[in-house]
Amino acid sequence: MTRPTAAMRRAMADADVGDDYYEEDPTVRRLEEETADALGKEAALFTPTGCMGNEIAVAIQTRRGQSILLHRDSHLRLVEGDAVSGVMGREYRPLEGDRGRLRPEDVTRTLADGGTDGIALVEVENTQNWGSGAIYPVPALEAIATAAHERGIPVHLDGARIWNASAATRIPSARYAAVADTVMVCFSKGLGAPVGSALAGSADMVREARGIRKTLGGGMRQVGIIAAGALHGLRHHRDRLNEDHRRARAYAEAIAAIPGIRLDPAAIETNIVIAEIDPPHERVDAFVNAVRDQGVLITAFGGPGRFRAVTHLDVDDSGIERAIEAVRQAARSVLGTA
Repeated sequence: MTRPTAAMRRAMADADVGDDYYEEDPTVRRLEEETADALGKEAALFTPTGCMGNEIAVAIQTRRGQSILLHRDSHLRLVEGDAVSGVMGREYRPLEGDRGRLRPEDVTRTLADGGTDGIALVEVENTQNWGSGAIYPVPALEAIATAAHERGIPVHLDGARIWNASAATRIPSARYAAVADTVMVCFSKGLGAPVGSALAGSADMVREARGIRKTLGGGMRQVGIIAAGALHGLRHHRDRLNEDHRRARAYAEAIAAIPGIRLDPAAIETNIVIAEIDPPHERVDAFVNAVRDQGVLITAFGGPGRFRAVTHLDVDDSGIERAIEAVRQAARSVLGTA
């Protein structure tokens, strides 16, 4: 939902460009190098979307008919699902967990109980979208990675919001990424770029990934104009992410006090707030529309009666106050609360 800042627009307008299909775009090269460095990886590949980045990671580390062990609420399963299963022919082995996070003991038990038959990849997501931006503790990620790597199974990290996890915990992004063989990151979410993600890993993996990107239709030409926005976000917008986190917590605390809204503000660690209206849950669409009628965008998301709001660089403190009041008014008009 973010719009490029004035400085980001200038960077895009002034970008050096070249044909990225032939690896000749200098701005893309800088973005890939700085992304790889931020993640502690040998190389990175710019992709149009995070979905494509995740799909490429699956393509280079698994084969048709093999399975991916992941949480049932993983973005890879819920959004990329048809591409991965229907088009690519991979299967899912979903597990339950804690707010979208796999439990290390469940992964270990599944792999130890002969469950490795056909499992070729373990996938984790940090932060977890359907878990209100829940952050994986590093020890949990390390335990999951150990269980997988001891059996020769690679790990992919969907780090679309890894920048948020790092900002909230002050743990370097590279430490989170160290547990994984491949990691996908987004520039078009918290960092505010209009387009773009990246897949990072070893130089050999990224070389193979570049070929898969072409196969999927992701080979691009004078794309430095877009990469410049992502590069600006990577360089200048990571340090401000805790402003979004502070505002998300303020919003969560305020709407949790509204009758008819269910939410534990203590669970809000980053910039995603998922709340639930009291039953009957079929009123959630009317509730969301009532909020939107007041100029505040939220969405029905994550299950019956649930709605989601995400703070970002275009939402300031006054915007949070507007959002709180819009939810309050919608609760009165749709839910009939005081």
